Amino acid sequence: MTIEERKAIVRELLGYFPETVVDRLTLDRAFRRRNDFRTVATINFTSVDAPFPRNELMRAVGRVFRAGSAPENITDDTGGIWQLAFDAEAGEPFLTKGDQRVPLGGLWYVAADDTTRRSMLEQLFSENRAVGADLDRWRELLTEGPIDFEEIEAFHEDVARTPTQVVLGIRTGMAEGSSTQESLTPKGLHYYERLVGAHGTATTLTSFSEGPARDHVTSLLAWNAEEGLRQALLSGSQSSLTPALPDGFDVTVLERVIAWVAARGDRISQTSAFELGVRHLRDRPELMPFLVSIATQIRDDDPEDENGRLLLLSNLFIFVDGSLAHLGHLRNVPPFWRRIAATAQASMIEREYVRGGISPASSTRWMNGGRGTPFYLQNSIDGRLEPRWLPDFATPHQWKQELASRLVGTAVLHSDVIEGTPLAPLVLLDGEGSLRAQFEFPFTYLPGPVEGGLDRMVEAPPEFEALVRESVSVDVTNPESFNALVNTCLVFRTPPELAQEAAEAIKAAKYRIRDNARTGQNFAMLSGLAMVAAVTRSQDLAREVRVLNRVALRRVNSDLDIIQSFRIGMIAANAFSDLNEWRKFVGDWVTELAFSDMGRPTASQLHGLVEVLCDLEPALWATLSKADAALTSYISSVQPA
Repeated sequence: MTIEERKAIVRELLGYFPETVVDRLTLDRAFRRRNDFRTVATINFTSVDAPFPRNELMRAVGRVFRAGSAPENITDDTGGIWQLAFDAEAGEPFLTKGDQRVPLGGLWYVAADDTTRRSMLEQLFSENRAVGADLDRWRELLTEGPIDFEEIEAFHEDVARTPTQVVLGIRTGMAEGSSTQESLTPKGLHYYERLVGAHGTATTLTSFSEGPARDHVTSLLAWNAEEGLRQALLSGSQSSLTPALPDGFDVTVLERVIAWVAARGDRISQTSAFELGVRHLRDRPELMPFLVSIATQIRDDDPEDENGRLLLLSNLFIFVDGSLAHLGHLRNVPPFWRRIAATAQASMIEREYVRGGISPASSTRWMNGGRGTPFYLQNSIDGRLEPRWLPDFATPHQWKQELASRLVGTAVLHSDVIEGTPLAPLVLLDGEGSLRAQFEFPFTYLPGPVEGGLDRMVEAPPEFEALVRESVSVDVTNPESFNALVNTCLVFRTPPELAQEAAEAIKAAKYRIRDNARTGQNFAMLSGLAMVAAVTRSQDLAREVRVLNRVALRRVNSDLDIIQSFRIGMIAANAFSDLNEWRKFVGDWVTELAFSDMGRPTASQLHGLVEVLCDLEPALWATLSKADAALTSYISSVQPA
């Protein structure tokens, strides 16, 4: 059978299918291209009531899209006759009928004149930094000739997935009060690569920051020094990602960007701009007032303020990262890179909040849109690969500590430049009104969102290690005996043998951990020990935590509940880096919970978590199917209260 015969058979068979099936097939560009299937479409303009036949209009626009071309008449679908002519002064063609005038410069890609089309192509691609393999394809096609009318929608979609176009979409949506999911969290890996740089072969934050991230900044600055630097600052969710300026960079541009960021920037960009500005402060003292402004703003941020910038940052980060998880975007990338991208996108949205004067409190409604659960579970799953960061850390309080510690850390590194300046009381000294005065141990020293996989941990001072060993060995039945171990495991490198000693002490005490009158003490202790197990990859401690959890959950009047136990299990599971061992541990833990005594509301909540968890990581269906079936059966058999 020849290709033409096959195409003819496909076209014939379409007549036997329902219209809904045909419509679905013809929407598939690959299907249309494979079978040489052409659609008959119309074009509508917002200022005109009548539609136009697409193909006829596009061909005519292609012919007149150049200076000196002859006008043509176009008939709309209602019989109205329009004149199509090129306006040399405006540099684009117009449709006119009576007092109605429709500009058609946006249809440049159908221009038959090569010079006109190629010039417009380069202008659009340059303004939007349209880079990447998908856009290179369009550059090649549109350099050769006008666009295939069937490809117009795909072209618009690809060009729209550039940071400059996405910003405009977010801005428009906020102005209209109707932001869409697609405008806030665009789909497609290419968009996020344009935003923060492709991760390439980098598997760690260190390798990414030293290679692809640096190349990305170089590319941005070569494209447009000022706009490129503004975009580069969005990626500064960790100090190693703060952009480095090339030799000969125009420092007046640096001053303008830092001044803009201090006045209208997001908190991540402000922190990154502070780090960058301090590096150049000696040679550019004019930066001082802007750096003081940034430090003052972050010092005055109140984590408890329901209309504050820290709540806004926290809400937007959870919303974006949770949306990426919920929609299945960026599933196959390293967790640290997805969080860099999510933080940058959240910061881009934050800038538009600031620009539009929108109340940060309004971001809470996005949080109530069901993104919190996929955010929490996806980042819990990520712990198998990057165990040092937990989704519980994505709070306004922790963001405050993260940003403040970065500013102070920068000041310490450049103390010789800052001493004796207006910045010193804010970021270098310990007095009242300084950022140092707001530090809280251990929160100031906890890993940031992109540091979950960092292995360059600081060695614990000998006295700290001695304290941890002593506290575990003295009276393991006291839940506070584990505080030193828990509070330091994310700050200092914890020797695996310490986790092993804790596991053996728990077993030797026959899991007799005394109750504490303080509410939530069981959860705090068990989740802390689970975190120690994850960070040290101590599988023995993870198993002992499971037994401890079982004992605490079954204890009369226990302050521990099923959902808290689920959260503890997800943390402890990250002691297992191997996927099969991890999913078996999760399956055993959650299945045991599924057969525990609980009410219908709790069972429904746990069942929802299981289903989302398996949606995010399908490998878990093999070990959670029994839990899913048990919960489904129980929920259906019990009448709602």
